[in-house]
Amino acid sequence: MMFKLFFLIFLIILIINNSESVDSSVNVHLMKSRTEIASSFKESLSFKTISYDDESNKIDYDEFLKFHNFLQNKFPLIHKVLKRTIINKYSLLFEWTGSDRTLKPLLLNSHYDVVPVVESEWSFNPWGEIRNNNIYGRGSIDNKVVLMATMESIEAILANNYTQPIRTIYLCFGHDEEIGGLNGHRMIAKYFRENLVRAEAIFDEGCPFLASNFIQGFEDIIAGVGVFEKGYLFYKLTSKVNSFTHSAIPPTESAIGILSKALAKIESNPFAPIENIEKKNQLLQLFNGETIKSNPFLDSMTKTTTALSMVHAGTKPNIIPTTASAWVSHRIINGNSIEFVKNRILDLINDTRITMEIEGFLEPSPISSPFTTAYQILKQTIYQQFGGYNVKVVPTQLMANTDTRHYWDITDNIYRFMPIVGNFMDFVSIHGSNEKISIDDYIKTIHFYKKLILNFQPFSNSSNSNYINKNLKINDYCPNSIYSK
Repeated sequence: MMFKLFFLIFLIILIINNSESVDSSVNVHLMKSRTEIASSFKESLSFKTISYDDESNKIDYDEFLKFHNFLQNKFPLIHKVLKRTIINKYSLLFEWTGSDRTLKPLLLNSHYDVVPVVESEWSFNPWGEIRNNNIYGRGSIDNKVVLMATMESIEAILANNYTQPIRTIYLCFGHDEEIGGLNGHRMIAKYFRENLVRAEAIFDEGCPFLASNFIQGFEDIIAGVGVFEKGYLFYKLTSKVNSFTHSAIPPTESAIGILSKALAKIESNPFAPIENIEKKNQLLQLFNGETIKSNPFLDSMTKTTTALSMVHAGTKPNIIPTTASAWVSHRIINGNSIEFVKNRILDLINDTRITMEIEGFLEPSPISSPFTTAYQILKQTIYQQFGGYNVKVVPTQLMANTDTRHYWDITDNIYRFMPIVGNFMDFVSIHGSNEKISIDDYIKTIHFYKKLILNFQPFSNSSNSNYINKNLKINDYCPNSIYSK
């Protein structure tokens, strides 16, 4: 009996020591109270840094400048120690200069612009409200959470007298990601090219980690790290006919009818899955073929997708339009190309009365290796943060597009993730209504970035250099992967 008691005490001590090993070893604590941290994040959401797609809405850049001032007031140590550069008026670049300039820098990227809201669809204030231990507001997931958590973590590190890293770290905050990042991150990347900066790795926004049973029957948390992105092709199809326009004398074939047949061909002939795509996207290796085919989320990861998104024709019920237009969106998987997708669609339509006008395109991104030191440190940090849960860390594909498109020549190592566990409703709220994060999860996100930064390197003025990558091991190599060590 006594032996069992001692053994139990030993296990408890071991668990406690392991659970506190990261924070206690580096002695970095958050210097602000829980209430202060939550209040600051809520306030960050109050700035209406909205990016609009349509030109009829004018972007209020005063809100962006107010957000700059807010950051300056909330994070005085960062603005004292780090070098701030304003890029193209509204994007922000902070350089935390390392002591060893021969090391390639680490880039921590995010954006602070948000999509518009329909306020009538929200049950809470879309510009910041704390209720029921949650922080509501546009940007609470996409993507002010990453910017604010990164700033809070570095402010805490500085407050604990860890003032100079060995490896330089850049904080890159874009202001127009939601409309393509052409004036934000594209210009930050240009700054790096002009200054001959090539990065060790870039960490940017990605998909929230999938909660237990997000995929029915799979109980582990799936921490997907995006090592590549789909490309896209957006275009408008237009059919034109010369005919009477009065509905009393209808033509044999109308512009609407011609276009409808074309759209039916496109929708009824989806793209085939890419062979062996699971070797690139290891998330798919967690499921069998039947589960993948029956789940739209997983099935979309296997192929180029097609979405008929808008149709326009006619002005009155008794007038036959001579033109009809539709907009189609494809998300292009690695293994297909823009040219392949365009030609396949034109072959399917096979009608010279229909024209295609391409409005946007991007090739699929390069694939970053999950066997780099940067990826392995990220993976180990995820295990640290979510060590109390069953979690699978897997390299996967990001179906959306991020500002990383502008950095493909800055580094080969680009990793996209969101260190928040999300359920189905969390995903729906992104660009939807009632977007939120719990106070607990926000504070955990701050701790995550603190650990990630400290794990990535020792600090030159710290006597304690217990960082992960000294003894890093690749501990879950997948034999079916396309990647090599």
